[in-house]
Amino acid sequence: MEKVMQLIKIGRGIALYLPESFEWLILNARIFYDSELKDILNAPCEYVDSKEFFSWERFFTDLLVKKSHGTYLQYNKRSLNKAYLQDKIKNKIIDTMSPLGF
Repeated sequence: MEKVMQLIKIGRGIALYLPESFEWLILNARIFYDSELKDILNAPCEYVDSKEFFSWERFFTDLLVKKSHGTYLQYNKRSLNKAYLQDKIKNKIIDTMSPLGF
C-alpha cells in the first residue's frame, strides 16, 4: 500500500478506487433496480449477517447471483457473463465511477 500511495503522490491523473467488490459495482450500476436493492445498497450494514457471510464481498456476490438468476445477466463468479461486456451494460458500470473522474 505504501508503494501505491507513493505512485499516487508523484503521478498525475492517478486515483485509487476501492469499491466494496466488483459485484457491488455491478449492483450499484442500476442494472438491476428494485426498492429492496436500493435499500440494501443505501445501508448494507443492516442486511449483512456476519454469521452467514465472512465478508461484504461475499454478501454482494450472493446478492448479485440472486438478483440476476434466470435473467440474461445471470452472474457467476467463475466466469463473467458476456452480457456484462455489452456497451450498454459496461457503460452503466463505468458511469457509476464517473463522480470520481473515471
